[in-house]
Amino acid sequence: MSRNMLSMSGLAGVIAVSVSTWIPTASSGSPSPAGAEARYLPVQSMSYEFGSKTMSGYFVEQSSACVVTIMVAEKGAPEGSATPSPTRVRLVLYPGQIAGLDSEEGRSLNFRCDEDAATLLVSAGDRDDLVALQALALTKDIAGKQ
Repeated sequence: MSRNMLSMSGLAGVIAVSVSTWIPTASSGSPSPAGAEARYLPVQSMSYEFGSKTMSGYFVEQSSACVVTIMVAEKGAPEGSATPSPTRVRLVLYPGQIAGLDSEEGRSLNFRCDEDAATLLVSAGDRDDLVALQALALTKDIAGKQ
């Protein structure tokens, strides 16, 4: 009987992981002009490929800010070569702020802390489009403080 319970626990874990990887795509809503946009809840796993890089991470709400932790690595190395070590990136974004990651291949990711730091919005797309969105957010922020 305990063996069946262990099997059921394992199955429940597999289902939970499968659902958690599906949620960002399902909750992404309509794509923004810059590309695809997904909304993440605290500690929800996020993973993206952009250019020759791969990124995985999560965020938590702390002191009314989005505290984002991500790992950036090369997608893959040719057989026999050493894989470069990944880089950990730590960001603190206040509601409305945007941070970007760019690849040399012209693909980028933007991370935006949503109102009250309850969600993190991630946009994937063309670097020029995402840089323009970040500049627009900065202009709105400066205008709002005057």
